[in-house]
Amino acid sequence: MKEVKLSIDRIVVDFTDVFWEFFNPFQQRIRECFRSPICAREKGFKYHLHIRNDSHYLHISYQLCFVKKSRKNTMRIECHPESLVHFSSLLSQIADHAKEILFVRCDVAFDIPIHISKLLTLSLTGRNMHSWMGTRYSNKRHQRQVAGYCRVYNKKNQLLQRFGKAIKGELTRFEIVYAPNEKIPLNVLVQFPPEFNRLYFCAELTTTEQFKPKEMERIQGLMSGELEQKQVTGYYRRSFVKKLQACPTLDFDQEACKQWKDAITIPCAVLGGVISHVA
Repeated sequence: MKEVKLSIDRIVVDFTDVFWEFFNPFQQRIRECFRSPICAREKGFKYHLHIRNDSHYLHISYQLCFVKKSRKNTMRIECHPESLVHFSSLLSQIADHAKEILFVRCDVAFDIPIHISKLLTLSLTGRNMHSWMGTRYSNKRHQRQVAGYCRVYNKKNQLLQRFGKAIKGELTRFEIVYAPNEKIPLNVLVQFPPEFNRLYFCAELTTTEQFKPKEMERIQGLMSGELEQKQVTGYYRRSFVKKLQACPTLDFDQEACKQWKDAITIPCAVLGGVISHVA
């Protein structure tokens, strides 16, 4: 596929060994400045602080619930990459008091200039892709942070309905959670582009001549949302992938290799200040 653009939608980063003596006055200043309450609950982290300023947001968590009580703990931040620059002064303070800055996960978005109704999307690992309200999902809602979770939706409609922004042409977004098995030091993250070819298949249906009537019934059902992936046998799905190789397909790994550096440079520079291209 041509003219596919990669971007980062949401990024989660850990700052390790941040002392309570820094966090306590830091969160007090934030609460006074942004009028943001702090929430204490046993959900992953003990302390949660959510900041909103104009259209930007920053979620801060501190002290993992399952570790022993200590003077120094992990602090986690979650936000959109554009908000990193907006909150750079706060984030630099955290970075100055952390031992390491580690990448946890992010949402990697592939923007495809094709209408979603012309795309056949399949999971290659047994995940059940299904549709709801026009959006195609893999896994269930409570697995939103799991590696490989994806959603495919009409980005053009979303921009118009949520932001009143009209764009020319068609636009479909294929969004996948990138969460490596081990956390990656932020300064070398540029060396680790995501690999999704083993997880998903995406092709534009430009011709139907190679498919039998029974196959077309299942393909149309998958593309319209009338069928879930689990309702189509593995035999048919493997046949679809094989026959659609002649059609325009999305090479996730190739696009990530080409565009990962540009997508991740600003987040890494804002949070860590150092980017290493040396293995």
